[in-house]
Amino acid sequence: MFEVRLLGPVEVWEGGRRAPLGGSRPLAVLAALVVHLGEVISTERLVDFVWDEEAPATAGALVATHVSAVRRALARVGIAEVIRTRPPGYVAELAPDRVDARRFEDLLTTSRSLGRTEEAAEALAEALGLWRGREALEGLGQSFARIEAARLAELRLVAQEESFGLALELDRADGTIAPLLAHVAAHPLRERPRGQLMTALFRTGRVSDALRVYQEGRAALRDELGIDPGPELRAVHQAVLTHDTGVLGSGRAARPVPAPRNGRPRPAPSHLPPDIADFVGRADQVRWATELLRGVGDPGRTAPPIGVISGRSGIGKTALAVHVGHRTADLFPDGRLFVDLRASDATPLDPADALARLLRAMGVDPDTLPSGVAELTGLYRTHIGPRRALIVLDNAAGEAHLRPLLPPGPGSAVLITSRRRLVALEGAAHLDLAVPDEAEALDLLRRVAGAGRTGAEPERAAEIVALCGRLPLAVRIAGARLAARPHWAPGRLAGRLRDERRRLNELSAGDLELRASLELGYADLNPQERRALRRLALLELPDFAAWIAAPLLAIGTEEAEEAVERLVDCHFIDVIGVDGTGLPRYRIHDLAREHARERCLVEESAEDRAAAVLRLAASWLDLARKAAARGPGGAARHFPEPAAVRPLDPETEAALLARPAAWFAAEQAGLLAAVTHCADHGMARTARDLAGALIASSAALYNQFDAWSRAHTAAMAAVRRGGDVEGEAWLLAGLGQLRYEQDRFEDSYGYFADALRLFGERVPDGAAVALAGMGTARREQARYSEALELLEAALERFGDEGDVHARAGVRYGIGYVHREQGRVPLAREALAGALALYRTAADLHGEGLTLRSLALCDRAEGRYQDAERRLLDALEVFTGLHDTFGVMYTEQALAKVELRTGRTTRAGARLARCLVVARERQDRFGEALVLRTLGELRLATGDTAGAREPLELAAALWTELELPLWRARTVWDLAAVWSAAGEGERARAARAEALEIFRSVGAREAWEHATDERP
Repeated sequence: MFEVRLLGPVEVWEGGRRAPLGGSRPLAVLAALVVHLGEVISTERLVDFVWDEEAPATAGALVATHVSAVRRALARVGIAEVIRTRPPGYVAELAPDRVDARRFEDLLTTSRSLGRTEEAAEALAEALGLWRGREALEGLGQSFARIEAARLAELRLVAQEESFGLALELDRADGTIAPLLAHVAAHPLRERPRGQLMTALFRTGRVSDALRVYQEGRAALRDELGIDPGPELRAVHQAVLTHDTGVLGSGRAARPVPAPRNGRPRPAPSHLPPDIADFVGRADQVRWATELLRGVGDPGRTAPPIGVISGRSGIGKTALAVHVGHRTADLFPDGRLFVDLRASDATPLDPADALARLLRAMGVDPDTLPSGVAELTGLYRTHIGPRRALIVLDNAAGEAHLRPLLPPGPGSAVLITSRRRLVALEGAAHLDLAVPDEAEALDLLRRVAGAGRTGAEPERAAEIVALCGRLPLAVRIAGARLAARPHWAPGRLAGRLRDERRRLNELSAGDLELRASLELGYADLNPQERRALRRLALLELPDFAAWIAAPLLAIGTEEAEEAVERLVDCHFIDVIGVDGTGLPRYRIHDLAREHARERCLVEESAEDRAAAVLRLAASWLDLARKAAARGPGGAARHFPEPAAVRPLDPETEAALLARPAAWFAAEQAGLLAAVTHCADHGMARTARDLAGALIASSAALYNQFDAWSRAHTAAMAAVRRGGDVEGEAWLLAGLGQLRYEQDRFEDSYGYFADALRLFGERVPDGAAVALAGMGTARREQARYSEALELLEAALERFGDEGDVHARAGVRYGIGYVHREQGRVPLAREALAGALALYRTAADLHGEGLTLRSLALCDRAEGRYQDAERRLLDALEVFTGLHDTFGVMYTEQALAKVELRTGRTTRAGARLARCLVVARERQDRFGEALVLRTLGELRLATGDTAGAREPLELAAALWTELELPLWRARTVWDLAAVWSAAGEGERARAARAEALEIFRSVGAREAWEHATDERP
């Protein structure tokens, strides 16, 4: 069901899929529209909502960008358009019952109409169950969000207090005490819940506690507000003093505890381990478990409350269960029983043994116990049935072992801890225990090690917590090591933990050992699950999709997904979100991954490990090759075909590559990890092939060059160690392309030149790629004669049968040079050849680029109608490819046509959009180009003063990029600004400088300036 959730972090869900809404601004736009559901919100109001008083100049355009981002995110989970354009802005059109905050308010209203009934209590419980966080609209700090969050918080308090009142009306006083204690502690100045707590305490015979609650409230009111309690709270106080059951009601009589035959009272069994003195945090989880246990004895129940706390080894499951058991001891007058269901490291406790332990704890003579499970179960149910007891079942291995141990009625409650989710256990509520947040983990370290120790080096303390993955057992061990070694500064322990290969060795103190805990969890897995975990940990991937288990394990993709999900159920793998392809992403906790990697090195041969990695690499390479051909970056490749590819099944492949850029974005970190692994393990050819795949990845992701650079560095070291000269040459070519994409054209030329030297005559295609790269770098530097010579040499090397995409790219570059030198007929000829080749190869990206370049030829000849037609065709191509860069550069060219045909308003709107994109993508060339065009626009409208800033900014960027021709073109425009400002001498000098550059590079402006046509 489609749902917008505001009662916690802002989220959108469709069924079991969450829409990846991205950054805080799109979230704020969506939240503002949903808070004002059905109301048309103008763009101006949205700017105020999202940025408050700090809106940038481009905020109006950014609103449209963020709305588009929200729409795309919703579309990924298959939701029809919810955010609609309605002049002068936007409106969210969806039913109120699709917003959890609206449902919460409706349920609150409904409960009031039902009176003091069970149905009203259920409606309130449903309303309060919609809350997922401590406050509404978590994570949004805008004024509108804070105001709405405060309003909903007040309604939540009212609902909670009405729920407590109904519980008292329905004679459930004993079940309200624990939540009322927490509520009053959190809101000490609210008098209504304090009176409710006093009433509940009175009804359960705790008169002195009720009077203490009143005294604490009176003191708080006097200290904070300087007032005494109001008349209602004073009336409750008086009723407690006088035992006035007319005001307070009367509680149910307590059941007598059965006495043994000898007549002497038998103490209630209390087998819980001691609570941990330094237990910290887990407030929400403690609240969940406490509220669950408060359901014990509810007259409306016919089954016991059962809670399953699941999580990975060392997460603190048992500590939480024991802590909650001690906090709720007053709910269970007949005892608190605890059974560890693990007989040994690898064997679960037999149900018969567990039943015998429970029966003995309840006083049954061991000599009278039957031997069969069925008879023991019947006897156990007979004894536990009339009792009100808490049963904590620790380290449960599976549902079948648990069912005989569950009590038959509502009088007792059960808390279960397990490394598995136990989703098949009937009637159980489930809590997946995650690692605590950083603040709670630091607090635990501080309490164990000592505040003085961690306070001396807070940054190193935070690093220790991070290196422990915030896993409570690991943090506790680290704290114990610091406490045991007062001469160690936290920085020393942090330094020892940084080495992943020895981290598990370091996390051991006394009888606490993280590796032993992880071994217990590993032993719980069956052989197939262990193998899957080992292989998934082998490459140390930061995250992954389930399909990668297929090549790693040599199984089908459906079987692979099932294997991964089983490990999720066992809490070895976490689901961390949904990627842009719509698939879940998974991650193994760092410490669990290191342990699994250790097991892989011990239990599997080097040959099996290498074969698994090579299968995965081959699948990645096949998908990367196909994604590059379909993605925004086009099909151009700078590496030869990989040594091996391994296709996935057609259905999986189609799903993954439906959004090529999104697939690259999701897999980029994994590809980089694979390059590093292969480079370090003697698989140099695979490392360089994967590095080549990252070129396409970075191109598709626009200006994300870190992975590209790191992959090439790692692969380069591997091929040099192996003496692979050709591989080194291809990697140098890849680095040349990287520097080209970074606008570092001289460095690009140098790398390509080094590659050409290594390719020599032995690798003609490689030499052609290197020549083309050198020519392209010189083309950007406006060294046109040299560029033309290099590009023509590359075309000759490729020959008539060479790579179609590469030949098309070279012809495109030749056409570009001719156009810039004013030889338009030659430019058209070369570009027409490029267009034909791109269309032969079905390369839409290349087709869009060439259409734009041909349009620039039309524009240079004043054929504006033809230019606009071609540009609109190119815009359609790039839009279909979701190529943001292609769209931006085409819109810039369109704006220039509109500028020259007098449509300055439309041109200005286009350029504003382009500037936002260029700056967001950190494209300095694009930013300078758009700024220059903005300056030209203002000159055309007579705003010479307004033209100064964008033109001067553009000129500064061209200088940084070392592109003298583009700077000269911009300075030529600036001369008009300076002339209008009375700086005639400066303007003349600028034109002379620009003219000299035009002539030196053979640019078309060398003769165009004579008629004062602007470039």
